[in-house]
Amino acid sequence: MSLPSNFQASVIASCADPSPCDIVSQHGKRIIKISDNKVVKWGPDITNEEAENQRIAYNIVDSRIARIPRAYAFFSDERGWGYIVMEFIEGKIIDPLEDDAAIRKVAGVLDHFSTLGHTIPGSLCGGSCRGLLFPETEDLLFNSLEDMEKWFNSRLFEHDPKLSFQDSNLVLCHLDIALRNILWQEDGPPCIIDWASAGFYPRLFEFCAQWVIEGKDGSYNSRLLNSMQPLSDRETAQKDAFLCSWRNIQKYPLRAKR
Repeated sequence: MSLPSNFQASVIASCADPSPCDIVSQHGKRIIKISDNKVVKWGPDITNEEAENQRIAYNIVDSRIARIPRAYAFFSDERGWGYIVMEFIEGKIIDPLEDDAAIRKVAGVLDHFSTLGHTIPGSLCGGSCRGLLFPETEDLLFNSLEDMEKWFNSRLFEHDPKLSFQDSNLVLCHLDIALRNILWQEDGPPCIIDWASAGFYPRLFEFCAQWVIEGKDGSYNSRLLNSMQPLSDRETAQKDAFLCSWRNIQKYPLRAKR
């Protein structure tokens, strides 16, 4: 959906000086309501890749299990700040989330995501790998599971355990299922927002995204992990090596050869 320039200018002006009643975001990100059924997510870190990820997720995810706001359009301003025009969905963030039935619903969403596969790792739209599990200083693109395995192993020292993804399937992973990214509707499935980090990765990655932030959302992270369909023994055996590699990425952010 292309947007006329006068509409883009109107959106930019609305975002620059929003009415308090139009501010939808409850946690940091700027989300502004521009009509009864549309909002705009905007900011210096909002990209076309995120919009494309969300568009693809909307098309492939079963809407009876998880609601994804439809992304209508993306544009950027002269500063390079991005704007995603998307469907407005009425809902609320529950934080802390202590209802076991609700946590099981989130786990069911992730279990459903794990049934949606692909053949090449990376973002849903084929762009760079983003988010908590990857360094922000590199535009990481992998042509195969083997390439990604080599990259993670390049971050391990000789005495560290090595990763093996060769028997792993690439499945849809959101990688940021934090409480701030779940909207609860009065009637309907959980609505999952913020698709910037999403991609096709081994299912282990979704677990690791919770392990590295465990405790930041109270007991939610551990309870969610316990509610998800468990990893296989082979997948579980990769946990220590993956987390070791991730810690090394944080400590030693220099570019490694792939």
